[in-house]
Amino acid sequence: MRTGGLRVSWFGGLMAALLKGASFLALMATASIAAPERSWGSDLAKRYAGIEASFVSTGRLRQDPRPADAPYDGARLLRSFEEIALRHEYGRGGDGRLMRWEDPVRLGLRFGASVGAEERREVAGSVARYARRLSGITGHSITMTTRDPNFQVLMISDAERRQIGPFLRASGLGLNAATISRIERMPPSVSCLVVALPHADGRRGYRGALAILRAEHGPLMRRACMEEELAQGLGLPNDCRVARPSIFNDDEEFGVLTAHDEALLDLLYDPALSSGMSASEALRIVRRLTS
Repeated sequence: MRTGGLRVSWFGGLMAALLKGASFLALMATASIAAPERSWGSDLAKRYAGIEASFVSTGRLRQDPRPADAPYDGARLLRSFEEIALRHEYGRGGDGRLMRWEDPVRLGLRFGASVGAEERREVAGSVARYARRLSGITGHSITMTTRDPNFQVLMISDAERRQIGPFLRASGLGLNAATISRIERMPPSVSCLVVALPHADGRRGYRGALAILRAEHGPLMRRACMEEELAQGLGLPNDCRVARPSIFNDDEEFGVLTAHDEALLDLLYDPALSSGMSASEALRIVRRLTS
């Protein structure tokens, strides 16, 4: 979905069908978010728990990042890169430009009041480890910070998200009113969301990003959301039905970033590529890199 120059992606294509049928340890200082109810006691948490159990019982949300039953080669990587890096989730075709971070990424993790201390410590540790992993894969600076983050990660309950507007308007990200409204009205079928914001000059890449993680999720869906949305916020905004093994496939077969996905990130941040490249120019380079 293209929204005023933003790239907006979310996790949960198969989950949407199921539902239809059925900073860093810091509190938010600039705008508080009330917590009318404890997220884990909510009906929504129970619904997500049922969906997670259904996924696991049918072999989805796999935790093996290097599965022996899903080989891939350079040609498959090239096709996946074209679909995932050069197109946009739920969009109609590519926008013709490669986008990634050229600035250092400063991740700031914040929690709503509904998230308890033990859960905060667990999630903070997971995000910090994943940030180090992403930095190692891409060779790009990705660090955790409590001051002036340019990639905000919010873990909040559904009730808190509906009141997130004042915080987002005060965040300095420059989100427009339509995007803030979409976040506040995010339906249960949207499991999590990331918004990436480019510089006015596309050659400078992204200037900021925001990821929303639902506090109601169980551990496997929480990890899947965190790993997919943060990777998408680095410049892999689309999902691809033929990508396998991949967290960027809406069939939810894999619930972790796979070796295939690591290879996509490695390609995206190859020194031969840069933000603002046309799709045809980028693909010529990626074709050489994957041959």
